[in-house]
Amino acid sequence: MTSPSQTRIPFKPLLLASALALLLGACGGGNNSGGFSGFIPPTSTASPPAQPPATQPEPDQLVSKARFTPNAGTTKGSSDASTAIALPDNFMIVADDEANVLRVYPRGGGAAVKEWSYELEGPKLAKELDLEAGTRIGDTLYFTGSNSNKKDGADAAADRSHLFAVKVSGTGAATAFDYVGQFSLLEAQLIAWDTGNLHGLGANRFGFAVSAAAGIVPERVDGFSIEGMTSAPGDTALWLGFRAPQTGTQVRAKALIVPLQNYAALMAGTTTQATFGAPIELELGGRGIRSIDKGTDGKYLIVAGPAGAAVPEVDRNFALFAWDGNPNSAPVELSNDLDALRKETGGSFESTVEVPGPVTAGTQVQLLLDNGDTKWDGKTASKDLPAADQKFDGFVVRLGKPWVDTAAPKLQKSMPAAGRVGVNLDTSITLSFNEAVRLGSGSIVLHKADGSVIETFHTNSPAARLQVAFNVLKLVPTAPLELSTGYYITVDANAITDAAGNAFAGISDATKLSFTTTAGATPLVAGDLLFMAANAEAPDAYAFVLLKAVNGGTQVLFTDRDRKAGTTEFAGITNETAFFWTADQNLPAGTIVTIQTDVTGNPIADKGFTLGSPGGIGKSETIYAIAGGTIAGLDNGQAGQITAVGNHLATITLGGAAGTIPDAVTTAGTGISFTVLPANQTNAIYNGSLDRSDLAAFAARVKDPANWIKRYAPEVGYPLTNDSLFGDKLP
Repeated sequence: MTSPSQTRIPFKPLLLASALALLLGACGGGNNSGGFSGFIPPTSTASPPAQPPATQPEPDQLVSKARFTPNAGTTKGSSDASTAIALPDNFMIVADDEANVLRVYPRGGGAAVKEWSYELEGPKLAKELDLEAGTRIGDTLYFTGSNSNKKDGADAAADRSHLFAVKVSGTGAATAFDYVGQFSLLEAQLIAWDTGNLHGLGANRFGFAVSAAAGIVPERVDGFSIEGMTSAPGDTALWLGFRAPQTGTQVRAKALIVPLQNYAALMAGTTTQATFGAPIELELGGRGIRSIDKGTDGKYLIVAGPAGAAVPEVDRNFALFAWDGNPNSAPVELSNDLDALRKETGGSFESTVEVPGPVTAGTQVQLLLDNGDTKWDGKTASKDLPAADQKFDGFVVRLGKPWVDTAAPKLQKSMPAAGRVGVNLDTSITLSFNEAVRLGSGSIVLHKADGSVIETFHTNSPAARLQVAFNVLKLVPTAPLELSTGYYITVDANAITDAAGNAFAGISDATKLSFTTTAGATPLVAGDLLFMAANAEAPDAYAFVLLKAVNGGTQVLFTDRDRKAGTTEFAGITNETAFFWTADQNLPAGTIVTIQTDVTGNPIADKGFTLGSPGGIGKSETIYAIAGGTIAGLDNGQAGQITAVGNHLATITLGGAAGTIPDAVTTAGTGISFTVLPANQTNAIYNGSLDRSDLAAFAARVKDPANWIKRYAPEVGYPLTNDSLFGDKLP
């Protein structure tokens, strides 16, 4: 992330280093630094043909690959590479969004050679900045936090709204940072700029006040997170690139750049009021900005990605775009297949070290992955490993040619799934495609099984009824559906398109997207559900078994808030997890469900779906399962007070005592407890037979602590397989 006004660092030494590493490897020499070099195709010495073919295939995009490991003795995370800046002699500065440090790495791979803490020096930021963007102008580096909420929606403006600058000198282990200054009101002043219509496009044009409000998860199209930063032409402004929000109401599709014009004065402390320039909206195929960097020709290379996490249904989650920097010009998508590069390990492309040449086909650039969620051992996310075991990958790629999308969107999945029976009455209907989609001129129609029309959705439908977020189209019927009734969806051939205007073929077959609603929620009492596992260490999750068949639409409230005895129960408590799990179809007795809680947005269930606030599991926790109840302020990723409860079904207590156990649970024997002194993060899982042909006998085995195994921090939690704590044991 470098301005072309600085001295450029030749990129050839990196390629030479890779070639030498390859040669040494072939000869048995070299050392094992933890990195690994990619193969560089040999240069042909043959004479070119007199008449080259009219079209030639592009060369392989991948030039080399390397793995980066932390400096010895560090106690800070190093998996989440979030921004990078080139240094001389093939070194680079890399930030991590989970740690308040800057590290210097050799660009060919291996261990960091220097670590500088901006928690102890410089701006001395005590709380996690979530540093996501940086750039260089001359000898000065500028860095900013994401300015976002935490992943559970909790407000973090005081911690993440800092923009700071340092001067840099030297390279490698001799790199030195000289603190310049900081500005800590970026989020607040961006919100005021938008709400006050200081951009002249209408008050709240970008919805910053709502997007940045407490309770809003940052990683969604209407969230709030800055992840890219570069300098405008002539270094007249810092361009702030947003991962979210994306602009629009019904269809949030375009990426946003806001110029910060008086950045130098803010760093010098001569003003405390930011001045913002005219905003820029860019078409990046429904993606936001993860990184933006200037080439030697003054053009820009943009790494674009979805506002949320990458999903397997989409062919090109991440993409590279070339842009001339003119707000009126459209960026051009390049042919590079970034998803192919991350296929082995997962992760998100969030950093370009530099663009050492023009932003044209053939220029070689180094991209870094944020591998924080990668499970190198198949069990534990990298960011949850001990600091010494964390790592991330980088790739040197050749920029591809312009890529032209001529294929129509393909429907990958629908919810409810076709043919599903037991769908809840207040269901929304989602259609997920293989690419970002838009609304066309046609209609999407919800019918009853007899063919009668229930509701028609189209481009003029209210945003509350029809929404598009990247590759997902969501329909929200105006009225609840009827009990035990068949429905189906049809889609006009011109109702849905992609960003290039290619139209989805449509659906006219009444069986293609058909489903049947529930006969009514199943009442549950203590004894109808048992906990089977819980992890207080990553991955934070728990599992339960239904001892009674339930209809779709049946709900269970889960919370780890500390219950009080008597009628007050959970009154006055708004922190910690609280959410409803809903069966999205009829489920037989013996069904085992796993729910992951320490996530962004709603907790993740392997069966059914959830709505409410996520959160980690502590060292002294009781988790409650309750049939019925009311949660105030319930929304995606958020929940207020539990204002009423129904029937307590079961509990599981981990580590130390927390909250009181309801009498109904004690009487039914559905309270399971694994405490230890002193209290510690506890992971416990049922390890007996999963034969559920005799449910009474199975329940007796689950209730017996002798059939469970346990482990404690610093050991990690029991692993997930296909999002289930029992996925490796179930058919």
